[in-house]
Amino acid sequence: MAGKKKIPIVKSGTAAGNKFIRTVNCARQARNEAVTGTVQSILENIRTSGDKALFEYTEKFDNIRLTSKSLRVSAKEIASQAKKAPKDLTTAIREAESRIRAYHKLQIRSGFSLKTNEGTLSQIITPLNRVALYIPGGKTIYPSTVLMNAIPAQVAGVKEIVAVTPPRGDIDPGIAFALQLLGISEIYRIGGAQSVGALAYGTKTIKAVDKIVGPGNSFVATAKRLVYGTVDIDSIAGPSEVVIIADNSVDPSWVAYDLLAQAEHGSGDEIAICLTEDEQFAKKIASAVLDEIEESPHRDRFYSLPDHSIAVIVCKSRSESISFSNAFGPEHLQIMTKSYKKDVAEITNAAAIFLGKYTPVALGDYFIGTNHVLPTGGGARFASPLGVDSFTKRISVAEVTAAGLDFSTPFVSTFARAENFIHHALSVEKRT
Repeated sequence: MAGKKKIPIVKSGTAAGNKFIRTVNCARQARNEAVTGTVQSILENIRTSGDKALFEYTEKFDNIRLTSKSLRVSAKEIASQAKKAPKDLTTAIREAESRIRAYHKLQIRSGFSLKTNEGTLSQIITPLNRVALYIPGGKTIYPSTVLMNAIPAQVAGVKEIVAVTPPRGDIDPGIAFALQLLGISEIYRIGGAQSVGALAYGTKTIKAVDKIVGPGNSFVATAKRLVYGTVDIDSIAGPSEVVIIADNSVDPSWVAYDLLAQAEHGSGDEIAICLTEDEQFAKKIASAVLDEIEESPHRDRFYSLPDHSIAVIVCKSRSESISFSNAFGPEHLQIMTKSYKKDVAEITNAAAIFLGKYTPVALGDYFIGTNHVLPTGGGARFASPLGVDSFTKRISVAEVTAAGLDFSTPFVSTFARAENFIHHALSVEKRT
């Protein structure tokens, strides 16, 4: 390891600052195309050969030989593993579950009915029928992600929720407990792009789903992108990111902890930026970050990050800080300023906002009830957190009276004939 880690402090509006911001934006928009060809081949084989290809890929990538009987995780195995979960973790899962469910219940929407001169227009909101949850099985385990993905689907009224997770020996006790608590019993020991293909296209053993949610590696993310349209997906998730707007009313070490909390995910592409208007405060934050890195058990992980991953940007004014954040559209936005209640009113683009110095992102990641499945890479400009709406459909319904048809026909006929759709016109004209 050469030298000490550096935390860039750049001034907005300068040539160096502008170059740095371009570097960050290019990095967060980059998409791993290297695996696309491989994933396309896997998906096509799954689509045409079903279980046979699924079992072959599982043996090739996971060193596990599956059969149609061993593919599904038994209720007995889930119950046995769930009993092994530590007491403090099961308590935390139960407490978080109740908060996440309460928050998402407030998102439920009902349809409407509108009387018009032509008749009645209405809208039906209905849940998806069958949804799949991908549970990663790589570097660590994510019982919190089970809660965040499954609970909104349950609140929406999804009848069938299926879970898949790569075969890595016995299912983790925390994962098993969360699945058992939520009553999810259809669970398959498969992972990777091949599992996404099986869920999207269906096989003899696995019934196809309507939507696939949950995080995964580049192969899983690419597979989800490629099957979108055959099924819906939650998002094409990128590396974790946070923007923090802070002033000297907060301890700089707290800002440092929050920057590193996002940078420690370990993909190598995380973005953690602090915006401040005080250059001296910026230096204190950078120093606090370096001090913590040197003491951290994840020191090597932080050292492996590119220089633009963790940085402090000095802006000329609070207005400029807010403008930067809005243009960036961060996954997570923390506002730790004296005037945070005023500042938040100017925010237009952020997936999740955390206000004040007592609201670190980790609270939302695990416990308080808001969802941690969020758009990344600037997606907050047009997308929202995973929620109940993510698992419902809107259906338009119209019932027009004979008098309403008579009134509408001249207008419809004018539109249709102007667009050269003769039989559109005739379909209303011949009824009057």
